[in-house]
Amino acid sequence: MRYYFDYIYHFLVSNSRHGTHSPFVYALTEKVIYNPSYKSPNFVEFPEGFNPNYFPLLKKILSFWEVNMLSDDLQNPDAQSYLVNGKEDSEVILPLIDAGKIIVFHEPYKQKRQWKKLIADQRVTVSINLFNFGILMKRDGQRKQDFLLRYL
Repeated sequence: MRYYFDYIYHFLVSNSRHGTHSPFVYALTEKVIYNPSYKSPNFVEFPEGFNPNYFPLLKKILSFWEVNMLSDDLQNPDAQSYLVNGKEDSEVILPLIDAGKIIVFHEPYKQKRQWKKLIADQRVTVSINLFNFGILMKRDGQRKQDFLLRYL
């Protein structure tokens, strides 16, 4: 039941593209999230069996950023992005972010404590919470910002 309250809360406090004050995140929302005609130009390799309801949107986002592989194996050095479900130790995740990797966090509202711990760290300069999944990354030259975005 709490999850549904979290969904309503997220919808009420999150922003659309017009409430976003970062050119980087605004471009993502304008060109990908709110653009139904955006086609993924690049192939993105996903973990076997990975097929959540947000799969099409995540594929478009990773393709937009020219990411070729999302891995659930945090030891895979070839991956540009990693899928975590909140059960992994933050001391394993944070060095990956510091190394320039993108972290896709499955259902941040189900693992609030871990999500909040990660976004509080100074190595995470951009966090994007889309309710069903979140994205954590480091961008040089950008001040630390946390975004709550809504999509349908």
